[in-house]
Formats: sequence, structure tokens, C-alpha cells
Amino acid sequence: MNFSPVRLITVVAASALALGLTAPTAQAAPPSGLGFSSGAPFLQLDDATLNNELGAGRDAGASWVRVVVNWASVETAPGVFDWGNTDRIVNAARSQGYSVLAVLAGTPLWAQAPLPSLLPGAVPLDPNTYGAFSGAAAAHLGDRVDSYEVWNEPNIPTFFAPVDAARYVGLLRAAYPAIHNADPGASVLSAGLATTIDAGTWTTAPVTFLQQMYAAGAGGFMDAVALHPYTYPFTVENDPNGQWAQVDQAYGTMAANGDGGKKVWVTELGAPTGNGPMAVSEDAQAAIIGSSLAQASRLPYVGPVFVHSLRDAGTNLGDSEQNYGLLRSDFSQKPSFAVVQGS
Repeated sequence: MNFSPVRLITVVAASALALGLTAPTAQAAPPSGLGFSSGAPFLQLDDATLNNELGAGRDAGASWVRVVVNWASVETAPGVFDWGNTDRIVNAARSQGYSVLAVLAGTPLWAQAPLPSLLPGAVPLDPNTYGAFSGAAAAHLGDRVDSYEVWNEPNIPTFFAPVDAARYVGLLRAAYPAIHNADPGASVLSAGLATTIDAGTWTTAPVTFLQQMYAAGAGGFMDAVALHPYTYPFTVENDPNGQWAQVDQAYGTMAANGDGGKKVWVTELGAPTGNGPMAVSEDAQAAIIGSSLAQASRLPYVGPVFVHSLRDAGTNLGDSEQNYGLLRSDFSQKPSFAVVQGS
């Protein structure tokens, strides 16, 4: 299952000059810590490559790693668990000193609700099955993991179809007590919300979706809110769409609902390079990531920030999804690596 981000907003490739980008410089590290999020391809690495990638992340200054715990792969039949690959990844990360954010997502076939045609993001028929898995994951992972993200980008149909905030809150209300029963000290995050637009019943903008979550009873069932405030092909300062404003607006929504003491975790940000339809130049990527880190570092209510991703997932320059890395697939550095490393 592909957990790399799919943007449902129109972006165009543009040169750094056209966007008014300045030379990238190192940025201050977010006060709550810097991490990386590499999506599902990370689970498929052999041990040597995994350890090399984790080591490169430490060289970049990362202290967090976001790991997908794919329910579909772990619980292939009700109550039958295979934690082998999850343990391999988590143990390798812990051995290199990382704190781990576990993303609990991916519905096994036996638990899926039937979907309308053309919609890829299967969700559980019964939220309690997901709650039971979430509790089992927290119990199994124990003190190796203390932070959990409940699903990924439920405001776009790629991961949650049809998009429905109230239905998503059902998962959150099932998972939150199950995780805390297994690990009372855990932090349970809402799913990272995708940067997208309000498009009828198809997609829901992140702040709108968060407002709908609170209306559906999400209050009291999340210890933090997660967002994916992508701004590419623009920096925060030059973005005519003002996508970074979702961070401020989401926090305002939290405060209005009694959650002003909680933080917004940025569990994905970045920009793809290469020559695909969404690609930016490598210098532009560095400037975009640098501007986002700088802005995040100024906001006291922002928690850990995760760059997507540490290393390119493949070598096809025409596939933007393969080219979000600070490193190329051969581990050579793009300019963005130095920007993050200096933070």
C-alpha cells in the first residue's frame, strides 16, 4: 500500500527564478524535534539499506521517524498477527536513537467496507475492529513506541473513501481509548490531513475536515492534531494559495474547541524533484523545505515536524511520488539535505 502523499491540488513545475526563491540556507530546528516520513517503501528495505537510511537521517539531525504499521499486512485474518516486519523496522530505528511515530492504517480485506467503484481508500466496516487492532499494536509495541497517528489523510479518497469526517471520527473514538488502555502515557494524534480543497463530496480541505471532526465528537479523543501543509511549488512566503495558513487556522479551530493546550504535529511536508508534472528543481525543493521549517520553528504550538521524505523511493524521475527525498535513491545528497542538516 502506498502511503506517500497524493496531492489533489493543481501544481505546476516552475523554476526557482520564476517563483522568486532565494538561495536555500540552513534553518532552525523545530523546538519539538525533526523527523522524516518515508511512507510504505520504507517497509520494503532490506536490513542493510534500512540501517544506512536511518543513519543518514541521524546525520541530517532527525530524532523522529514516522513508520507505517500496515494493519492489512499485520492482521491478515481476525486475531492472527504477524509483527515481524514492524518489529524489524521499529527495532532498527530505536537502536539508532529515534523516537517512533507509528501510523496505524491500511484495512485488511476481511475488515473492509464495500466501496463504490473507482474509490481506492478502503475503510473498516466496523470501527471497533480498527480499535481492537490499535490496542493490540500499542500493547505489542510497548515502550518502544509512545506516539500513534490514527490513519493517514482521511480527507482524500486515496486513503479514506468516501470522505466522511463523522465516519473517520468513529475510528478515532475506537482507537483512542484502546491505545491508552494499552499504553496510558501514549500520545494519540489525529490522522495527518492532506493539503487539498473543498470539492463537494470528493475531497475536504483540512481545516473544514477538522471542524467537521469536532462537530462529530472528536474532542477528547486526540492528544494532538496532525497536518500535511505542503506548499510546493511555492515557499511559504511566496505561496499565492496560502496553504501554510491551514496550520494557524487548524490551531484556531482547536483553541475554539477547548484544545488550545495541544499541539499541531506536521507529520509530512516537502516537495518532489525530478521531471514529473508536480516536480520542482532541487534548489526550489531546498528553499521550500527551508521556508516551512523556519515557519514551523516560529510557532509555539507546533510539535515535531517530519520531512517527506529522507530518500527517493525510486529512480523514475517522471514519477513525482518517487522523488520527494532529501537524498537521491543512491544516497547522494540534494541541496535540501544540507538545509535540513543545518537546522
